[in-house]
Amino acid sequence: MKIGARTFKTSLAVLLSLYIPTLFGIEDLSLAAISVVASMQPSVKKSFETTWERLLANTIGGLVAIVMASLFGTSYIIISLATAILIALLHQLRLNNVIGLSAMTLIIIMLSTSDQIIYNAITRVLLTFIGVGIAFIVNHLMLRPNYEQKLFDLTNHVTDDLTRFIRVSLRKNVQYPLMRKDLNNLEKSIIEMKRLLAFLQDGYWYKFPFRKEYSITRLLVVYRQFIRTTDATFSLVHTLYHAENVYNHFPEHLRVLLRERLETLMSAHEQIILKWNGRIQPKEVNFIAYKSDLRKEFMQSFFNEASLESYLKDDYGQSNTVIHLMSAVLTYEENLQHLNTLVSSYKLNHSDNKTSIRSSY
Repeated sequence: MKIGARTFKTSLAVLLSLYIPTLFGIEDLSLAAISVVASMQPSVKKSFETTWERLLANTIGGLVAIVMASLFGTSYIIISLATAILIALLHQLRLNNVIGLSAMTLIIIMLSTSDQIIYNAITRVLLTFIGVGIAFIVNHLMLRPNYEQKLFDLTNHVTDDLTRFIRVSLRKNVQYPLMRKDLNNLEKSIIEMKRLLAFLQDGYWYKFPFRKEYSITRLLVVYRQFIRTTDATFSLVHTLYHAENVYNHFPEHLRVLLRERLETLMSAHEQIILKWNGRIQPKEVNFIAYKSDLRKEFMQSFFNEASLESYLKDDYGQSNTVIHLMSAVLTYEENLQHLNTLVSSYKLNHSDNKTSIRSSY
């Protein structure tokens, strides 16, 4: 059993939400604790947005409860009608994400009303305010996750797996039923990379209005290109997987060219990651300049292969597969070139800032 930072923060916020209202003599603490659990978010930005939405929605829920209970009483039919009215209002105000807690507030208020309906409603809405506020403060100040480090580690891990799959595919050592499962897992990892990038961006959003942190913007641009390059690598692996039969019938000369080209690109990919991690100088990894003749030969050989009569006599399926394979290699190459440029530029201009950004988040 593992207790992560978010679990610890939630439990601490629940503890505070149970203690703080007692200082004001409030005995029913359920809404405060429930609000904490519902409001704890994975990033500061989402926590801020959720805090505002929940405060507004619960205020509306309290007002609807007061009006309906005052005019029509608190029978079960009236409570269900009030819930429907509240949901319709929140839909109209585009507060769909916070309907659950607001409806819960309304129901608790209407089920527990006495003659002091306004006092009870204000008390319970205040409890949700306390719970939401505690969740925001704890989430903002304590154990803020280092999404950048998580994203870098996952990028490095996925890149290692993808380059390994490319190498075994080129050497015909693939166990295809197992590789299908591995590709599905890698696809999920790439989705997780995109989710971490969104959290990383949310974590820095509040700095933009107050500080000219261009290095933060460029940091996000670099990680976005890391993900695009990983997508291109995955597409290449996927194409090799489906083009296995065509690739096995390539002439030896073309297979050697393809292996050499991809070994150059994969080596560059691994070195770019090392450059980003500070283990290679920013001006290194010039993998395009001294390979231009080989690249021209590589492209011409692929076009010649795709034009063979044996591919064209029945349909264009195999010929298209050859072009798809070459296209996947070139797309991978283009993304690597762009990534190398961005990483070099960032390391040359913001190398000092990068350390401070990591340590401040």
